[in-house]
Amino acid sequence: MTRRALGAVLVLAGVPAPLAAQGLPFHTETALTTAFAQRGVRAFGTVVHRGSVTTVVAPLVVLPLAPHERVTTMVVVPVVVRRMWAPGAGDGGLLSIGGLGDLTIGAKWAFFVRDRPGGTNRLAVLGVVRLPTGETNATFRDGTPAPPPLQLGAGAVGAALTLVGTLVRGRVGLTADVGHSRTASADGFRHGATTRYDVALGFRIPGYIATVRTQTVQLYLEWNGTITVHDRVDDVNVTDSGGHVGFVSPGVQWVPLPQLLVEASLQVPVLEDLHGAQPGVGVRPAFGARVLF
Repeated sequence: MTRRALGAVLVLAGVPAPLAAQGLPFHTETALTTAFAQRGVRAFGTVVHRGSVTTVVAPLVVLPLAPHERVTTMVVVPVVVRRMWAPGAGDGGLLSIGGLGDLTIGAKWAFFVRDRPGGTNRLAVLGVVRLPTGETNATFRDGTPAPPPLQLGAGAVGAALTLVGTLVRGRVGLTADVGHSRTASADGFRHGATTRYDVALGFRIPGYIATVRTQTVQLYLEWNGTITVHDRVDDVNVTDSGGHVGFVSPGVQWVPLPQLLVEASLQVPVLEDLHGAQPGVGVRPAFGARVLF
């Protein structure tokens, strides 16, 4: 198998038999790219609890084109459902909205690739642009406009740049990334810039893959952290915003078919260094699937 995908995982290029492959971490970016001219779709959902607010984010990630074996393009269409509850507010709560969030368009380039039997070393850069497609006119039940952090979209263009490194040795894979994102101002409000960093350790079962149809299970343990500066209103910091949050995220992936991967993860908050008075961060379950075609 030369420069092909094994199952729904985007695997090593030029790996001789016995085949070696790694799946993709649930939350951490990867330096692996789709094979030349291949396409894929990923759908997953994450439940986010923050105080009285529950948000379900269900992005559809489309890999529409791989113009080169080291380049993958992507389009992310997020569906967002958000509800805010309060004592005595009734079944409808204070806020209940749903719809499309901000559309993201991006590309990943693996600028360093060193393959070897049963392994690979790769570095990649991922750049994305977020378009203000999500609605920003949500209101509470009494008609009061909801604040920008509770809206479906940011209301302004955003961009992010991420550096990713992936190392695979047989059944073991290690991936790390660090990235920074910013959003422009909208009506005097600016979301705080965010620095994201992740580390993921993967372990594949079984150790030996006999054929492309060998079913595999990938076990993952990730650390997912974000450092966000204060939001700003009319160039003044919002005191109760931003901070440093970190999750330990165990996950599992099952590859039942050569082009299908099913996955689940549980993000458990272990670091909460929030600015000012803010609601705590809850456990975040997530699940999804990926198809390569």
